[in-house]
Amino acid sequence: MAFLGKARKEDLIILARELGEEVTPDLKIIDLRNLIVSSTNYEMEFVKELLNTVISQRTEEAEQRKLELEIEERRKREEREFELEKLKLQNESFNSAGNGSSRPKIDFLSMIPKFDQVNNDISLYLILFERQAQAADVPKEFWASHLLSLLPYEIAQLVAREDVGISRDFEKVKSLLLKRYKLTAEKFRQLFSRHCKSPTATWKDFAYEVRNYFHGWISGLDISTFDQLKELIIVDQIKRRVPPEVREHYIDEWSQLNNVEKLTSKLDDYDAVRTKRDFHTSTPRKEAENRAYPTLKQKRYPEQSPKFSENPKPEKKENRSTLTCYGCGKPGYIKAKCPSCTPREKSSSNNITLYTCHASVSPTALLDIRIGDIHGRVCADTGATRSIAGELMFNSLRERGVDFQKMEVTMVLADGSQTNMEAYTAPVSIDIEGRTVPIEMLALPKAKGNRTLLGTDFLEKSGIVLDLKNKSWYFSDKPHHKIYFKEDLDVNSLQAAGSIIANSCQLREDEGTTLTPEQRKKMSYLLEKFDSIFKPGGDPTPYAEHHINTGNSPPVAGPPYRMNPAKRELLKKELDSLLADGIIEECESPYASPVVLVPKPNGSMRLCVDFRKLNATTIADTYPLPRMDDLLTEAKSTAYMSTLDLKSGYHQIKVHEADQDKTAFICPFGTYKYLRMPFGLRNAPATFQRLIDRFRADQRNIVLTLRRDVVRARGGVCNRTVFRTRHLAAVG
Repeated sequence: MAFLGKARKEDLIILARELGEEVTPDLKIIDLRNLIVSSTNYEMEFVKELLNTVISQRTEEAEQRKLELEIEERRKREEREFELEKLKLQNESFNSAGNGSSRPKIDFLSMIPKFDQVNNDISLYLILFERQAQAADVPKEFWASHLLSLLPYEIAQLVAREDVGISRDFEKVKSLLLKRYKLTAEKFRQLFSRHCKSPTATWKDFAYEVRNYFHGWISGLDISTFDQLKELIIVDQIKRRVPPEVREHYIDEWSQLNNVEKLTSKLDDYDAVRTKRDFHTSTPRKEAENRAYPTLKQKRYPEQSPKFSENPKPEKKENRSTLTCYGCGKPGYIKAKCPSCTPREKSSSNNITLYTCHASVSPTALLDIRIGDIHGRVCADTGATRSIAGELMFNSLRERGVDFQKMEVTMVLADGSQTNMEAYTAPVSIDIEGRTVPIEMLALPKAKGNRTLLGTDFLEKSGIVLDLKNKSWYFSDKPHHKIYFKEDLDVNSLQAAGSIIANSCQLREDEGTTLTPEQRKKMSYLLEKFDSIFKPGGDPTPYAEHHINTGNSPPVAGPPYRMNPAKRELLKKELDSLLADGIIEECESPYASPVVLVPKPNGSMRLCVDFRKLNATTIADTYPLPRMDDLLTEAKSTAYMSTLDLKSGYHQIKVHEADQDKTAFICPFGTYKYLRMPFGLRNAPATFQRLIDRFRADQRNIVLTLRRDVVRARGGVCNRTVFRTRHLAAVG
C-alpha cells in the first residue's frame, strides 16, 4: 500500500469515487487511504494501475492548462506590440500631414465596394462614398482620384475623355456620373418588382434592398403624398395587365404615363381604333361569304364603276338588309351558320378532313403512352383536332372490354368529295410520364393500318408542348424538364403507322428477313410459347447472390455531388422507378457513395453510383471470365447463331442481406441501398458470370456467354442452314 503515499489528496478522492465509495472533502489523506483499502472492490494491482492513470491524467491536464496560458499570454503581448506600432505609425502620418511635406496615405478604399452599374444606383453610391471619405478624413482634392479607382473601366474612360481640370474636380465628376448613369424611375420599379433574395443574404438585407429600390422609384417620380402613391400603385397594376402590343405602341411615353385618367384614356383610344380597324378588315370577308357564286357582271372595280364611290352607304345598307343563306334562301344567316343547311348533329366535332398520302419517312413526334396494361408508341399530330385510335389500338381496347359508342361522321376527302362513314368513340385514360389524362378517342374501323394519333385535344388538355427543332417535348408547367422523342420501331412501310406496342412477344418486321414464311411462323410460335421469360419484373434469381467482402476495412462514405435543378428532377424520377421496381429502398447506413447522372446516346440520363472508395476496400473475386479467343474457337464451327440480350441482367441478382448496407448511396433526396446487384461494383462481373455458368451447366456445347450487346453470324450462313427451332426450345 506504499504506492498510495505518492498520490495527492485530489488523486485519492478520485480513486475512492472510482471504487464506488462515498467521499467528502473534509476527509484527511489517512482516512482516504483506509477507505480505499477497506473497499470491497479493492485489488492492489488494479488500484495501483488506476492510480497511475489518475495521476498521469492530472499531469496532462496541468500541462495543457499551462500551455494554454502561455499561448494566451503570447497573444496578448503581440496585440500590445501591434497597438503600440499602430499608434506610432498614426503619429508619424499625422505629423507628416500637418507639415504638408507629402500627400496623405490614408487607405479607405477597402471600406467601399466597387460600383456595379447593373444593380447599383450611382446617386446612392456617391452618397456612400462621400460619407466614407469624410469619416476617413480624406482631403476633398483627392476624392476624384479615389473615386475613379472604384469605377469600372468603361465608366472611368468616360471621365478620362474630359479635361484634366474636370477629372480632378469631384463635384464636376459627380455631376457627369449622375447625368450619365443615374437609374431612372422605371428601372427602380423593375428592380423593386423583380428583385430576389440572394441565398447568402439575410432577410434583413433583402428588406433593406427592396426598401431602397422602392424609395428610388417614388423619389424619381416626385411622389410626396399618399394620394400620389395610391395613384402610382393603381397605374402599376393596370400596366401589368396591358397586352404587350399596346405597351410597344406607347413605348416612347410608357414610363411617363403615371396618371390613371391619362393612362386609361390612351388605352381606350387604342382599343377603339383597333376595334374599328378589325371591323373594316373583316367586312369584305363576311360579304364574300354571304355572296353566292358571282358572275362577271357582279364584280365592280373603282375605275369601271364611278357610281360606287359616289354613294357607297346606301349600297352597304342594302347588302346588310338582304343577308340570306345561299343554300336554302333563309334570311338572316350565311350558309355556314344556317341551322337548316348545317344541322346540329353534323357539327364540326363530327366533320373530319382526311387527306390521304404516302410517305417514306417516319413521323418525328413519337411519345410513349400507356392505356391500362397496353403500352404504346404513338404520334403527336398538331394537325389533328381529335385523337385517333389506330387499328391495333382499337382492337386491343375492344379485347379488354372498352365500350365504344357507334356514331356516323362525315368525311371530306382531299378531292372535295364527301362520304358518310361509321366511327366509334370511347373515353379512355392515357398515362404519360406519370400523369393521367382522360380523353375521348375516335376509331375508324374501316381504316386499315392507320397509326394512333394524339391530336390537339389531348395536347391542350395535358399541357404538352412540342419542340420540333430540338426533337423533344415538355409539360407547360415544367419547361425545363424536356423529354426527347422516341425512335420509330417500324419504318419500312406505312403499315407500321398503326403499330401500338402491346405486352406480346413477336418478331419485328426487320428481323428474320432471310427466313421463309413457314420458318417465321415457327419462330413466332416459339416466342409466344416462352413469352413469360420476356416479361419485366419478378423476383430475383435463386441461383446466385452477390457478396461484398471488405475484410476488416472500416466503412467508407463521402458527401453527395452537387446537381442542378434539372438533374435533380431526373434523379427523383429514376429513384421513384427503382423504388417501385423493388431495386432499392431507403436506409440508414455508415456507407455512402455519391450518385452521378451520365447521359445516354439517346439524350436521357443513366443513374450511376461512384463505388470507387468501396471497390478499393473490396477483396477481389477470382472467378474466371470468358476469354474472347476461346469463344471464337468454340463458335468457329457453328452454322447458325441466335442471341439473347438480357434486360437489366444485374438487377436479376440479389445482394446478400448482410452486404446491402455497403451498397448505400447518398443523394439530395436521402440515403438508399440496393437490394439487387447494381453496376459499378468490383466483383459484379464475376457474380454475373457465375450465374450464367450455373444456368448453362448442362448446355455448354450449345450456349456461349459473351459480354457484348450484339453477336452477328457470318454473312450467307443463314441462307444455307436448315432452320430448326427445337435447339432454342431446349435451351429455353
